Amino acid sequence: MDQPRAGLNALIAQCRRLEAALPGQDEPSSSAAMHRFVAAMDARRAPPGMWSPLVLAVLVMTGGLGVGIGVLDLLRHGAGSAPAAFALVLVCAGTALALAIGVVAFMGGHAFGLVVLKRLAAGLVAVGILGGIAWTQGDMRAVGPVVALLGGLGAWLVLNSSGFYVYAGYQMARRYMERKR
Repeated sequence: MDQPRAGLNALIAQCRRLEAALPGQDEPSSSAAMHRFVAAMDARRAPPGMWSPLVLAVLVMTGGLGVGIGVLDLLRHGAGSAPAAFALVLVCAGTALALAIGVVAFMGGHAFGLVVLKRLAAGLVAVGILGGIAWTQGDMRAVGPVVALLGGLGAWLVLNSSGFYVYAGYQMARRYMERKR
């Protein structure tokens, strides 16, 4: 007997299956349960989990700023202030761009957006851990890695919250039903 998988990977897999069933491919009929789910969400003033993209954006940008602070601290001593400041801006702009791509794709009901957001949060956690290791070796100050780690962990928790799962399911089901018309 196959146990249902839980977690973000299962959500991504389920969204990919739904995307594969979009009109234009082999078109199975949408279930009555999906219609009821979308109708129930549309009847509310705000769908559950609608807060999650905003909180996710704040946490990811906080983590990106932490990465930028770490890069600034590392480069300031060796490369000088101007290249270090440019690197800070570059890291923050790259984080914002990846976040924008992920959120726009997710809000459009694409599983690709969930994958981008998952990798972004995991990347922030990894950079925070690596920065923490470098800090223990005396290479930098701890502020940047701690901020990156906290932002990444917070984003990971939001991505794995039940509110986010409901909202992601709503976005995917809505996209499916709109394409079905």
